[in-house]
Amino acid sequence: MSEVRFGQESLVKKVGSLISPLVKEFGIEEAVRLGAIKREWGNVFGEPLSLHMSPVRLKNGELLVNVDSPVWLQQLTFLKTQIIGKLSHLEVKELRFMLGRVAPQQRKNIQPVRTKERSLSTEAIRQIEETTAGIEDSALKESIRKTMERALSTKNVK
Repeated sequence: MSEVRFGQESLVKKVGSLISPLVKEFGIEEAVRLGAIKREWGNVFGEPLSLHMSPVRLKNGELLVNVDSPVWLQQLTFLKTQIIGKLSHLEVKELRFMLGRVAPQQRKNIQPVRTKERSLSTEAIRQIEETTAGIEDSALKESIRKTMERALSTKNVK
């Protein structure tokens, strides 16, 4: 069986060595690399990043990436160096973001986090009271109190 596998690997290398000059001759190297980037995108970046950005064009080593919102656009600018690093094996040297349509990605099979309610400790109740004590707007105060109660009374279940 290993002999057959070795033969297949050898065949793939031979085909690759035949195709590589054709790809260069037709000037479609970057198009081929862009295709590889698109195929690997979800695996390289995972969720939620891959759901909010999508590769669009690769030219002279610069990858243009559409981003679906201004908030994500700002966040991704902070991650630019790491993103380039993850794509450097595909000869991405520069990265440019722009607002635009993001290609839909298939969500990975993610199980929702299950939670269960637990009663609040006296320390948690004291913390909520101290946090909301200085808030004069009663509606805002009540909203913050409820939010804190929910957050402090919910426990993730594995």
